[in-house]
Amino acid sequence: MIAFIVYAIQWTGIMLAAFYIYAKAIRYTATKSRNLIAVGWCLLWAVFYAAAPLVTQLPLTVPLACLASVIFTFFLTREKIETVVSAYLLSYGISFVLNYVAGFVIGGISMLLLSKTGTLDYNQPIYILLYFITAALQLLFAFLLFRIRRFRKGFPFIFKRFAVVAALVFAGAIMVSVTWIGMLDKSEGAYAGYFFVAGILVAGTGIYILVRRLMMTYQRRRAQQNAADYYEKRWREEQEKIKDLETLVKDQSAILHNFADRIEAMGNRALALGDAALGEDVQKLKKDFQDKMASRKGKQLLPPTNNKAIDTLFEHFAKQFADEQIDFSLMINGSIVYMVEHVIDQGELETLIVNHLKDAQIAVNAGDNPFRRIAVTLGLTEKEYAFTVYDSGIPFTVDTLLRLGTGRVTTHADTGGSGIGFETTFEIIRGCNASLIITEQKPSKMDYTKSVSIRFDGKNQYIIETYRPDEFPADEKYRIVGH
Repeated sequence: MIAFIVYAIQWTGIMLAAFYIYAKAIRYTATKSRNLIAVGWCLLWAVFYAAAPLVTQLPLTVPLACLASVIFTFFLTREKIETVVSAYLLSYGISFVLNYVAGFVIGGISMLLLSKTGTLDYNQPIYILLYFITAALQLLFAFLLFRIRRFRKGFPFIFKRFAVVAALVFAGAIMVSVTWIGMLDKSEGAYAGYFFVAGILVAGTGIYILVRRLMMTYQRRRAQQNAADYYEKRWREEQEKIKDLETLVKDQSAILHNFADRIEAMGNRALALGDAALGEDVQKLKKDFQDKMASRKGKQLLPPTNNKAIDTLFEHFAKQFADEQIDFSLMINGSIVYMVEHVIDQGELETLIVNHLKDAQIAVNAGDNPFRRIAVTLGLTEKEYAFTVYDSGIPFTVDTLLRLGTGRVTTHADTGGSGIGFETTFEIIRGCNASLIITEQKPSKMDYTKSVSIRFDGKNQYIIETYRPDEFPADEKYRIVGH
């Protein structure tokens, strides 16, 4: 009977310590009712473990208790099954280690005080007290473990992918170690072989999962690398095609504007010579030329973004630009669907598109540049997603660029500008931790004057790339890049 009570006390300490370590390891807070259920489960298995040698030859009580407790803990805590397996196996193994440490301390003291020969007899009532003290000391060790600064927040590595592997190997190693200790005790020697095999199987399972996952990880990385190489190659090819097309478009635009200027010059010369009929013919030719160009622009097909709302926005502006004889081009890179799901909220992206295309439209109409053009690039650049608007309109003043981000700043107050556009842009990029890059070129009748780019790089910077860096005073709120 004394042996039964001793085994029950020992197993109660092991089970309670395992559940305590499990809860602390994953920072799980249980209700009072669940704590009582867990204590009841521990007592039930303590009785079963103590009675097993008396009523049946069941050598796998310890691994069976572990398996049953994993299932019980899963339904009790409702954590992910991998987390439960990893955390409980690790807690189970640590509990055994603490039990043997506490047993070594109490056993050493008891042998010095109670037995000159060092032989323990479980039939002496004093050992009930000793095992009770051992269980209490084990629980104290479990409590003190999480008083260590490094472990106060539990075991975060439990949630890592390979935690279950480490837990299986650790639990298996503990089982094998317990076997060697049990072989020294004749009362448990008959079960040592079974326990040893169980430990080897558990550790072997962990090693098998480790090898399998390493192979899968290697194969996945190899496939990802091959895919990355392929898409990088295709991306470079597309970039070369885009550069060639941009060069062709720029050359054709220069030719067209050259002829437009010559037609304008012919009309002025006809008026200077007083040839009204010729002047009228020239003006008619000029109008036909402009109408034909506007008609071609209005019929251009825009590349799809696979997002209906954003496609509708670009089509709306393309029509407006065509009506105002503004050439418009759109370039899409990467997946815009991915962009609005993982990079920026769709509503915020639509706001950026509307604000900056409207600003570009006003800037082009406010100037007298014969090169009337707006271009947009949207999507993936070399490493980050970005939204960029190029225009050939009036440039920003230095004062405007200095004050952007400090409130409502507009360059076209006379045409109804309120400055809300850029104010909203700064709010959006702060929320997305994106960067605003404004690039200005030297005034030209054959090229863009500036570009406004929102780059989702996680840096939250305001960068001004300019041909006149000396006109900008040093300030922490922006960075000047000369070119």
